[in-house]
Amino acid sequence: MFHARTVACACSLLLGLACGSEAKPPAQSPQPYPGQPYPSQPGQPGYPQNPAQPGYGQPGSGQPVYGQPGQALPPGNAATDPIASVQLAYLRQATQGILNELVAALPPNKQQRVAGIPLVVDDTPGEVNAFAACSDQGKAAMAITDGLLQIQATLSQAEAHDEIFGTRSVDAYIQTLASQLRPNQPIPAPPSGLFPQANDARVIAREHQVFEEQVAFVMGHELGHHHLGHLPCTAVADPLGAGEVARVLSGSVPLFNQPNEIAADIAGVYNVLDAARLRSARGQYGWTEAGGLLTMRFFSGLEQLSPATLLTAFESSHPPPQLRVPIIQQAANTWRSTGGVQFSFPGF
Repeated sequence: MFHARTVACACSLLLGLACGSEAKPPAQSPQPYPGQPYPSQPGQPGYPQNPAQPGYGQPGSGQPVYGQPGQALPPGNAATDPIASVQLAYLRQATQGILNELVAALPPNKQQRVAGIPLVVDDTPGEVNAFAACSDQGKAAMAITDGLLQIQATLSQAEAHDEIFGTRSVDAYIQTLASQLRPNQPIPAPPSGLFPQANDARVIAREHQVFEEQVAFVMGHELGHHHLGHLPCTAVADPLGAGEVARVLSGSVPLFNQPNEIAADIAGVYNVLDAARLRSARGQYGWTEAGGLLTMRFFSGLEQLSPATLLTAFESSHPPPQLRVPIIQQAANTWRSTGGVQFSFPGF
């Protein structure tokens, strides 16, 4: 089993969900994908915008990340694109920007609980996880591993190919990792030739959107543990010293609390879609729950195809993906049908 790394400890039991009554602006319209034909011509709704424009690759910058709608796309370059080439420094920076956007999209009372929580990145080879944590000094932290970021970057490229060209790249990548992933070893590279259209500018633009959606769901879920009060260190968002960081990353994972995990999934979906509404108002791509569903699809496939003894820390510290998919879908449907009215979690 992969070594798990978090000191997160659930301390409250969620007994039920109740829907609040405060109305919000109209819900964001569903995106034209997945499940619908990908737009193939500049100017069509949903067609990716120009990655060469200022602001590209700067989540949270407040500027359109992909340029202006309707612009012609120049040839792409997968060798230098930070998602296609899996540039970890960029992936870490993008994750911090996404986390900042999620915090900014929370209601004021929840923002106060999580503002300033530091993001810790675990660079241990082969480690695949994300978690909310408390240091031994009682400080709050958010953590993600380079291994998970690398997997999500490659998944994004695979999903972009599948949407645009009707390929089965996601399935092929899952099969590769299921057969080659080993504890404490670097994440295996995708098979040579898996992405024949890697330089297509539509692929490059779309893979950035998919990557952000995946990370937004993962971070939204873990952030939910903090602002829902599942951890004893919530509202203590001070910087961590080097020693504290090391101890956070070497901690052990307790058995997950199923009600708290459900609550964090619902809160995470709402947080992602609330942030998406703010992004759309700024002219940026509005995230959907599709990133969470893609992440669940990956881990579900990995569980089915891998030996029973081979589990990542992400799998061992979270509920089975088959249980989480309907929760994610229902939360997104409820968000849209109510105009984004917040759930009220008893006791928090």
